Amino acid sequence: MIPRPALPPRRNTTPGRLCLAVACALLTAPGLAQDNSAQEPAHPLDWVHVNEVPRDLRDDQCVNCQGRYIDPLAGADQSLSPEESPIDADASDAELRESSAIFSGGVFLQQGYRHIRADEVSLDRAAETATLRGNITLREPGLLLRGESAQIFSKTEEASIETSQFVLHELHMRGSADILERDSEGILHIHGGQLSYCAPGDDQWLLQAGELELDLEEGLGVARDAKMRVAGVPVFYFPWLQFPLDDRRRAGMLWPDIGSDSRGGVDVAVPVYLNLAPDYDLLYTPRFIEERGLNHEAKARYLNPYLGRWEVGGAFMNEDKRYKDEYPSERNHDRWLGVVKQNGLFNRRWRSQIDYSKASDVNYMKDLQTSSLDSKRRTALLQYGALDYLGDRWMANLEVQQFQTLADDINNDYKKLPQITGRYRPDGTPFELDPILLVQYSNFDTDTNKVTGQRIYSEAGASYPMMWTYGFFTPTAKYRFLTYDLDQHRNYEDQTPDAGAPMLSLDGGLYFDRETRLFGSQILQTLEPRLYYLYSDHEDQRGQPDFDSSELTFSYNQLFRETRFSGHDRIDDADQLSVGITTRFIDETDGREEFNASIGQIFYFKDREVRLNPDDPPLETGGSEVAGALSFYPNERLSLRTSLVWDPYSDRMNSGNFFTSYTSDDGSIYNVGYTYRRPLTTVDTTQPPTEEAHVSLYVPAGLNWRVFAAVNYSIQAGESVEDMFGVEYDTCCWKLRLLHLRYYDNASGENPDFDDPLLEREDSTQVQIVLKGMGGFGSRASSIMKDMIRGFTDSEY
Repeated sequence: MIPRPALPPRRNTTPGRLCLAVACALLTAPGLAQDNSAQEPAHPLDWVHVNEVPRDLRDDQCVNCQGRYIDPLAGADQSLSPEESPIDADASDAELRESSAIFSGGVFLQQGYRHIRADEVSLDRAAETATLRGNITLREPGLLLRGESAQIFSKTEEASIETSQFVLHELHMRGSADILERDSEGILHIHGGQLSYCAPGDDQWLLQAGELELDLEEGLGVARDAKMRVAGVPVFYFPWLQFPLDDRRRAGMLWPDIGSDSRGGVDVAVPVYLNLAPDYDLLYTPRFIEERGLNHEAKARYLNPYLGRWEVGGAFMNEDKRYKDEYPSERNHDRWLGVVKQNGLFNRRWRSQIDYSKASDVNYMKDLQTSSLDSKRRTALLQYGALDYLGDRWMANLEVQQFQTLADDINNDYKKLPQITGRYRPDGTPFELDPILLVQYSNFDTDTNKVTGQRIYSEAGASYPMMWTYGFFTPTAKYRFLTYDLDQHRNYEDQTPDAGAPMLSLDGGLYFDRETRLFGSQILQTLEPRLYYLYSDHEDQRGQPDFDSSELTFSYNQLFRETRFSGHDRIDDADQLSVGITTRFIDETDGREEFNASIGQIFYFKDREVRLNPDDPPLETGGSEVAGALSFYPNERLSLRTSLVWDPYSDRMNSGNFFTSYTSDDGSIYNVGYTYRRPLTTVDTTQPPTEEAHVSLYVPAGLNWRVFAAVNYSIQAGESVEDMFGVEYDTCCWKLRLLHLRYYDNASGENPDFDDPLLEREDSTQVQIVLKGMGGFGSRASSIMKDMIRGFTDSEY
């Protein structure tokens, strides 16, 4: 037969009537040539080997799977639905009858972004159906259906395919079915089928089911009478299983979390997620701990445009068996935790925040919070609430704050019940006077026998910011005043002490820059000297309490602060000049800062007599320590940061830290750090310096293996404070991770007392398994790795 050109698009095609439109199109030209411009990919499931995948598509998943699915319709225009599009049709031969037609010889139909191929197509115009036979291919962007025979119903757009295979390109999933049906809503019903994330020919895990439903529009899958097979062996049976096809929130049972801890033995949690509405949901997790019992954990989230974002959760364990053995004298051995968190912004004026946590006992966090070391080592639970009003020129703040101590040897902190602050908000416009007005009322209470009472702190003055392209200069003058109304206490004769002092500061700096070249790149180098003069009168403050103040840790940024105390219980005296200089290297091609370094010192013109402890002697040093900081970012993979504080008068280093991180193209992570801290000379203590090294890594060991480890090592003790190591086996379609953690039960940021004979090392073992595309269990392992390996991010892929 002599080939004839393909028909042009039929613009008068009736939308949604595929079979009749195809029949009309084909009946007008019984001999049609096949469209050679729409060839099928070489692989029947659109799989492309990694060597043939374009470089911009070769991500970690592609390399791990040695290939990927590439959708030939990925760039198709989807702005117009197929039902509203004309039809192009091609066939080699046609047999026309009164109410039907049979087309054969490589039939190809295209309606918008929908493509259909078959060896033979039979059209029944009366029933408005089409029957397809032999090498059937139905395509839409992101979806491929193949089979040996199929039937399509034009009125409803339903379809049924026998002995089929399918591919979901974007989800990296494939499957097969005895019968695959597509209903009028576009939902795929798979009878006697299976589903897998693995590459074609690799069946390391399969979800086999009597029936599968895949709703691609909603991103949701449901399996009935399902078996999960791993390496051909059935490992789970699910009478009913719902699972996500994308990252949208879905109700259902999540994968379990399995581990073992020296504080509880085998630990198994099975989360159940309930997506109750678009604006609220609930996560309930029954958790069995071998040596303790069943812990019920729950977390509810609620989002409201007026009330903000809420998170309410908690946990309850009826009679902890191990806790009862360890503390038999306790009257109640039930364990519980309550948490309430809220953040809101209403009408862009009112801002609210709640962060409230309360536990049944001081040991709750270290016994039952196993997802991170920081949570296990917390010494207090915050109970905080705040409400802010943000006006154009004024800000008002109301807050309450207290803590639940989690350490028997630490006294309760003061409670702020409440604290009210009013502040004028200057706009900082150059060459305009900015008023300074602040008033703060605080009521302090405590459960101990320390002094309590009210405090009012205020300051008033003005600043005049001046800015130019080459520098800035800002003079500031204000008066600070502090007064108390104390409750009766044996250590304070004066119940209404007060103090006030004027303050003046002059802050100025210059900007110099020059263009240069470094390592072949065009670089802008800056030089930024800065002077900061601060003066404040001395006022005797011996009769004042210390409610919420402390001495700030000295660093480069401390050079340019107007106080050396946090809180408002001390108005410090000062007559000093800070000198600092910063240089930066900025890549002129992309504006990225590749390097910066700063160094500076404070020179004191008189002794500083105001101390946190009034009985301490004045600080007589003529100059401060020298503070420096350096950061180096030569590229997006390597970073280096360091800072130091050196005392030139004693010629010794008081503190310093160094941290460098490198991430390679293969996903490897290398971190090395060092921290040194000498106790403050203003504190009477015999505590030795703290010197600690950190090493962490996450590196490949072959095609599928990864090894990871982290060590925080106390140099002065010659022993590890905490260490973690593990292995990971990562294939194309599943991942196994095994982690073991060892640590000492000490407060966060503090080294343990290695001389304590009762000191014991704790340990924890966690298992994580991920069936890619179906999620996985063991999120506690991921949380620990993120805490201990900086730069580590977890993904199913």
